Amino acid sequence: MAGILGVGTGIKIDEIVAALVNAEKAPKTQQLDRLEKATTSRFSALGTLKGSLSGLQTAIQNLNKPSLFTNRTASSSSSAVLSAKADTAAIAGKYSVQVQQLATSSKVGLQSVPATASTTFNSGKMTISAGSSSIEVDVTATNNTLAGVRDSINAAGKDKGISATIVTDASGSRLVLNSSKPGAGNDIKVAVAEDGVTTGTVALTTQAFQSSASLKLPAFSGAPASTLFQSGNLAIKAGSTNLNVAISDGSSLENVRDAINASGAGQGVSASIETDASGSRLVLNSTNGTALEVTATASGGTPTSNALTSLNPAAGVTSTSASPNSTSGAAGVISKAQSAVLFVDGLKVVSESNTVSSAIDGVTLNLASAQSESDLAAGKTVDVTIGVDKGSVKTNIQKFVDAYNGVMTTAAQQTAVVQVGEGSKPVTGALVGDATVRGLLAGLRNELVKTTGEEGVRALADLGITTQKDGTLKIDDAKLSSALDTNFEQVSSYFTGDKGLMVRLDKNVGEYLKTGGVFDQRTKALQATLTGPGGIDEQRKALDMRVGKIQERLVAQYTAMDQLVARLQKTSESLSNQLASLPGFVKKD
Repeated sequence: MAGILGVGTGIKIDEIVAALVNAEKAPKTQQLDRLEKATTSRFSALGTLKGSLSGLQTAIQNLNKPSLFTNRTASSSSSAVLSAKADTAAIAGKYSVQVQQLATSSKVGLQSVPATASTTFNSGKMTISAGSSSIEVDVTATNNTLAGVRDSINAAGKDKGISATIVTDASGSRLVLNSSKPGAGNDIKVAVAEDGVTTGTVALTTQAFQSSASLKLPAFSGAPASTLFQSGNLAIKAGSTNLNVAISDGSSLENVRDAINASGAGQGVSASIETDASGSRLVLNSTNGTALEVTATASGGTPTSNALTSLNPAAGVTSTSASPNSTSGAAGVISKAQSAVLFVDGLKVVSESNTVSSAIDGVTLNLASAQSESDLAAGKTVDVTIGVDKGSVKTNIQKFVDAYNGVMTTAAQQTAVVQVGEGSKPVTGALVGDATVRGLLAGLRNELVKTTGEEGVRALADLGITTQKDGTLKIDDAKLSSALDTNFEQVSSYFTGDKGLMVRLDKNVGEYLKTGGVFDQRTKALQATLTGPGGIDEQRKALDMRVGKIQERLVAQYTAMDQLVARLQKTSESLSNQLASLPGFVKKD
């Protein structure tokens, strides 16, 4: 329509029509703009308030967990020795712990072989075990090199915790076997059976291995035959073998040796006498693994003889095993499988793992290192303290107060009325006078002021939590800490349980946040105002259609008028011309 100019009148029809159309459209457009702005602002404000309320609901639900009040803390006075973790079954208290030794797994070096590419083994089968775990490796012409056997062991042992690597020293190359299973009795053993199918440069039987142990008992200055002992019993534990050797009154060191050998014959336990500058002593030997212990108990006897208990190993003396020899190439133990040994309040605890969960109910001790012999001898202990987890409760109370204050602040901002100057209209929040906000705040405040119970913690004020002038909450940290220290169980009852504050608040807040709740209904209604049937969008479309028809009608009317004027002008000109041609017509200049 732009640029339409009346032919007969010369008037600008487009400008006249535009002015008339705008005059018709402006009031309704302004009305819709105001409604859209108010609706959008209210929609956004409700979304902000809902987000703040969701944060409060999360804080309420976290504080409403009964498990929060049953959590336990566990601390260690020496994290270098051990750390501790407690579950809800742990009883608060302090425990004195000594760690004598850590649990370790078995690692052995087998007999070395020439470190050449041409070194091969006879064919056969290797059975490798570590406690109850075992694997079988078939050695054939396809894998009878040192590397081939290593790879076969790793393939078979990946799910059993058994692995192999190759180490080369001055004597040659050897397989080093490792087990991931700690604990006494889990020593690595290798049994070999050749089948005679393939002949290599080295017998496969050289790789057989049975760990052994020796234990030196205290030395005596007299000759073995004249060193006498009173009667008693020697309890010898060698791997899974247990021997009880009765010693008669007046037995010599040689007699004791012979009695051990007689009892241990065929069971992998023997004894010998070793003499050096310090005197003569018994040396116990076992082929049943690296664990070897002896306990002597006396039953009386000749006063002039040595007490049988004098055969008990000195403090800190344990069994030893031969290490791999880099000169001879002999196999040996690199590290022996042993259990952790610790004392809890003086009571001995033995564990296959360094993670000990059976010593103290509800408490897991994670052993990091053994104490030094001097610390053990001096009776030094590590204190493990189990307590109620008041810190987590306090943190969650603070989070609740912060979230509640967040809701109060958001509501205040959205309902604020700010005077900007004398004679000027005040600036108002999008939710001023909103019934939803009033109902929400009233419901929250009503729950906060209710008292429960008959004594102890009955209200937030008893915890040092008070309401300020602006409706937010403030915590008196000293009073809260005191309440947690003296009335912890009552604090739990006040917040949780069927009638606890958090249960009531959660129910109240849930009515607003749930699907189909108050906020859902309000936002759907506002959305309908914007885009629903009969909403602002449809009203704008209807207005555009109506204005378009008005515009068409006005253009048609003004165009018709202009055409009429044009015809009249032509008629006038024609009449003027005819009159001018009549006789006696005088044309005026």
